[in-house]
Amino acid sequence: MTIQFHRLRPEKETRAGMSRRMFLMTTTMAGITTSAMLGNASFAASGALDAPQKASLLRMIQDIYPHPDVLQLSHYEAIAATVLQNAEANAETAKALTEGLAEIDKQSHALFATDYVDVTDPDAREGLLRHFQHEGFFQSVRWTAYFGIYDNKDIWPLFGYEGSSAEYGGYIDRGFSDITFVPEGPTLEQRIAQVQD
Repeated sequence: MTIQFHRLRPEKETRAGMSRRMFLMTTTMAGITTSAMLGNASFAASGALDAPQKASLLRMIQDIYPHPDVLQLSHYEAIAATVLQNAEANAETAKALTEGLAEIDKQSHALFATDYVDVTDPDAREGLLRHFQHEGFFQSVRWTAYFGIYDNKDIWPLFGYEGSSAEYGGYIDRGFSDITFVPEGPTLEQRIAQVQD
């Protein structure tokens, strides 16, 4: 019995020489911007928390998953809006969130004599949050943020991730070597010459 492996052939270039990676990064920006704007409006309009608590929640999400060079404030606001929607839908979730944020501020005043959002040292804020990392409200915010960032197809291009490729035949023929941040290596002839020397 003979087993043959067939790879899908790459489609003909239809984007004027643009790589798949660049195409995804440019075409998804409109979707990212739109969803971030909607999240921002929803975050601002929510009545689940008062303004200082909203600021603490936003700072908390940024401190749990800091990507200042990749994500913008509007991306974090969209995640905070989701947390607030969950709180508005469930009284126990809302109570745990408001009490948890109050405890963070209480601990911040005990350690730094200021509100959590006014602590300027990111390492100090991280240390402060570690006191609460096993609490239910913290885990709820953490997992909402996790999926809001890393399972968000609109955000993937910002990280340079193209998504699953198995259903398209793998990355060999579609984007495996179109990255621009790795220098070109030696050619096959140059490698053979090095071995023969």
